[in-house]
Amino acid sequence: MPSLIIGSDTEGNKVSKSLPALRNLFVSYLDDTQIKNLLENLLVDSNNNIVRLLFIAKEANLIDTTTCKNTESYVYNNPEIGSIKNKNHLFAQIVKEQKKHNSKMTLICIDDMWQFYPRFTSKIAINHFRQLLQYGYNSNIHFVIGSILPYRNLLVQLMRSDTLGGNKHVVSTLGAELIYSPDELIFFRGLDTEIQEMYYPIKEEGAIK
Repeated sequence: MPSLIIGSDTEGNKVSKSLPALRNLFVSYLDDTQIKNLLENLLVDSNNNIVRLLFIAKEANLIDTTTCKNTESYVYNNPEIGSIKNKNHLFAQIVKEQKKHNSKMTLICIDDMWQFYPRFTSKIAINHFRQLLQYGYNSNIHFVIGSILPYRNLLVQLMRSDTLGGNKHVVSTLGAELIYSPDELIFFRGLDTEIQEMYYPIKEEGAIK
């Protein structure tokens, strides 16, 4: 199963999490190398489990996507996804096509949500994207969504599903959360919980820094 190496424990052992079990992953980071290393590790580990990769980033060559056979890369100023309408159309097409390959994963990676959606203020647009996050994993579509740490509050609002209905006093999320803190600690929060697990960066060459 596709997994993410998120850090190391107190004894220096690498800690991995299964991406399908997390539904989606929301990542708050300080430096581009943190999200870059996380995504590269995911692609290396998950190559045989991903039928399609949609990589949306500020730079076309942020990571090496050649390990995945069916890869589509977009940069934020690409006119094909230059409006919310076009973005929604793109995602709707992915959902439609995924139904033909439900046994394998479609992975959508967005390195900076607020550069991808700079005008993400429409309640309709937000709820549409939340619904995609909520129902996509049932069709084996999973997201890894990044955000620079100062905008974590916006990311938390996006990942909460209680605004779509249900008991607002219950913590209900559309995925897990990974936070790279300024003091070089890594915090992980799983589905539907406020409990955070603490990990440490992996110091090896080519791993999470």
